[in-house]
Amino acid sequence: MRPLGELIDQHDPGIALVREWSGAEGGNAASILPPDESLRDRTLLRLQVTTRSILGAIAHDSGGVIVAEGRLRILGSGTTRSLIACNEPAGGMRTGAPDDFIVVADDVLGGVYALNGGRFGREGLGEVFYLAADDLIWSCLDVGYSDCVSWCLTGDLDMLYGRFASFRPFTDPPPSLDKVYSFYPFLWTKEASEGSPSERVVGADDGVRVRLELAGFQVQ
Repeated sequence: MRPLGELIDQHDPGIALVREWSGAEGGNAASILPPDESLRDRTLLRLQVTTRSILGAIAHDSGGVIVAEGRLRILGSGTTRSLIACNEPAGGMRTGAPDDFIVVADDVLGGVYALNGGRFGREGLGEVFYLAADDLIWSCLDVGYSDCVSWCLTGDLDMLYGRFASFRPFTDPPPSLDKVYSFYPFLWTKEASEGSPSERVVGADDGVRVRLELAGFQVQ
């Protein structure tokens, strides 16, 4: 375990690059939330990455990053929602996330982004996998965490979310950052595709836990 002093980079912190991406012209309306002082050090120590890295920077120097007015949420050490609470509460893993992967972001429809530490195979080690709200199979995005964050803040979100362009729960103002939508019938079912599923707002961490329980870890 490296101590905190070795993990905090005062000379070239990654948060400067995150700010640059967040303020990029033509970007995705991203906002960096302030970190929770009681969580930021503990989160960084748990991850054992430096703040020069984008993962360490967001985990320690932000409370998370909200994208597209909160439709997509990248987890940090936030007061309302935190990476460490989503993945490692006292007494067990709240979302069911094991040590060989970590949930790093989600969206208001119930989509989940996870960083592969081995659970999805050695070939995709260190890459981000995405479980779409209307799917039960994880897809490798073929990028690491830093490139994924850059794309979330500056890239074309329609690549993943274009099919929801006219879906009212996605186009409406999103719920608070600690909430997500839950749908019935589930969005991946034939019944949902043929009708109009009903939605309700649930706790975001609970929503992630349910998605992981239902989907498992099957990769396409």
